Amino acid sequence: MEQATRRRRWQRRAPQRQPVRELQRRAEAMTRGDFSMLGQPVGGSDDIEDLRRALDVMGAHVEQAQSGMHAYIGALTTAQETERGRLARELHDDTVQRLIALAQGVDRVQRALTRDAALAEERLITLRSEITSTVQALRALIADLRPPALEELGLLPAVELLLQQDGDNGIEVSIIVEGTVRRLDLQSELAVFRIIQEGWSNIRRHARASHVWLRFQYTHDALVVTIADDGQGFRLPDNGGPVGAGWGLVGMRERAALVGGEVSLESEPGQGTAIRMHIPYPGVDGRDPICGMVVGPEAISAEYGGALYRFCTPACRELFLAQPEHYVFRMGGGKEPTSAWDGPKRGDPLSSRHVRRTE
Repeated sequence: MEQATRRRRWQRRAPQRQPVRELQRRAEAMTRGDFSMLGQPVGGSDDIEDLRRALDVMGAHVEQAQSGMHAYIGALTTAQETERGRLARELHDDTVQRLIALAQGVDRVQRALTRDAALAEERLITLRSEITSTVQALRALIADLRPPALEELGLLPAVELLLQQDGDNGIEVSIIVEGTVRRLDLQSELAVFRIIQEGWSNIRRHARASHVWLRFQYTHDALVVTIADDGQGFRLPDNGGPVGAGWGLVGMRERAALVGGEVSLESEPGQGTAIRMHIPYPGVDGRDPICGMVVGPEAISAEYGGALYRFCTPACRELFLAQPEHYVFRMGGGKEPTSAWDGPKRGDPLSSRHVRRTE
């Protein structure tokens, strides 16, 4: 009799225990590297579903860490080797040649000391000037590795300084800013700065332009930057292949892709060239509101209270959407740009270094 009573009691409780046992089985499967059940409901009460979501978040983070490690190491190694190659070429082509010239100058001074002291003194003055120039070149190289203005002042002031440093070239530059200016994460700002730097260098060397337009459009979820000129332009490959190495379009696209962005190029002979990049914002504070992990602009997102939030995994996003008020405060979003832009038109009255803000 007592045994039958216990059996009936167990049968009544079995449906309630089943979801908990399923969670236990899933947790054990995760320890073996099996994440196939992530995101699938287990039934039961709301509390059990909340527990399931929390378990999914944990599992998704573990799976993401395992599957993304090799890709991260590969991308990091490629970026490091590319930067090392560029730095090596810069040091070899400029700094090493300067040092060789200085060593030769020292030899000439040593020979002149025994014959003509006045000539030796004159060459020493020249050497001092060359040493000063070499030090300035090294400082410029160091600043190019990590532009100090970018981190301290932000993207727009850093771009202004870049244009001012190379301003003696007869090219008029117009900077137009639309929307509410905001800071991006440092990696995104560095990518935008490098792409602008490459585009500006190409314009000075190849475009034969008299006017350049830089437009920064701060939309609600991304920064859109357009670099356009009224130069000679060129014909793009019909097969969609890469443009000549001088334009470095492949490098631009790779930089943008590392922060979840895109770069496109438009050009026609005699019609100038336009480079457009789309760099998504990294989300509020650049962190996942569920777990606090740093997330990039390429991460999945959701909007709440007028603000954009990004997540490291779909599990974090699902938990956020289930109870967003538990994780965030309501915030206002940015404004859309006030007008579209069709690119530069010849005869545009914008003056050199003109900045027009429309917010």
